[in-house]
Amino acid sequence: MIGRSTKPTIEVEIVGPGLAAVRESPGRGTGRPPEADRLDLSLGLLAWGVHRTNEGEVRAVADRIRELASAVAASDDGRVPEGTVRVATRTQGVVAVQLGTWSGDRGLTRVKAEIAHSSVGPVPLIKGSPSPGMLVLAGLCAVMDESERSDAAGRLALALALEGLIAWYGESHRMTPARDAVRSARSYAVDRLRSAGHDLPPCLWDAPA
Repeated sequence: MIGRSTKPTIEVEIVGPGLAAVRESPGRGTGRPPEADRLDLSLGLLAWGVHRTNEGEVRAVADRIRELASAVAASDDGRVPEGTVRVATRTQGVVAVQLGTWSGDRGLTRVKAEIAHSSVGPVPLIKGSPSPGMLVLAGLCAVMDESERSDAAGRLALALALEGLIAWYGESHRMTPARDAVRSARSYAVDRLRSAGHDLPPCLWDAPA
C-alpha cells in the first residue's frame, strides 16, 4: 500500500537505467471498478506529460505512446516486446526499460499520481513537479504494468484509450486541462468498442448514477 492515502494512487519508481517499478493503491475508490481508476491514472500520467512537453517534442512523445499501444493490442499475455519502451541515459545511451520489483528505497526518483474527486468527476492529479520527460516515462511504465494485469478485453480497451489520447493531442488541445484528454481518451475507446459490437470491460465502466 502507498502511505495512508484514501485516494486511488499510483507510484512509478525509477530503480536504475532501464529498470522501473510500479505500485498502486485503490484507496477508497471512486465508485467505479479499480480497473477504471488505474486506467485514468496511467492516462493521467501521460496526459500531464504531453501537456507539459515543448510543442516541438510532442510528435516524438506521441510516437512513443503509439508504439506502446500497438504492442499492447498485439500482446497475447500482456507483456510487450523488450525495447518497446526506451529511455536515453547519460552513460549507456538508449536502453530498454523493464519492470522490476518495488525497492522501497526513498532515495530513488519517483513519480506519483492520484485521483481526486471534483465537480466534473474523478480527476487524475500529479504530486510534486516531475519533468515532462519523467512523467511520460512513468506513464509508459504504468501502461506496461496495466497491460500485464489485464485480460484481452482490458488490453484492447487500454490500447484504444492510448489511441484516443494521441488523437486528442494531435488536434492541438494542449491548452486545455489534462483531465479533458483523459476523458476524451476514455470516450474514444468506448465509442470504438461499441461500434464494433464489443461489451465494455470494467476499466471503461462509469460510477453508478
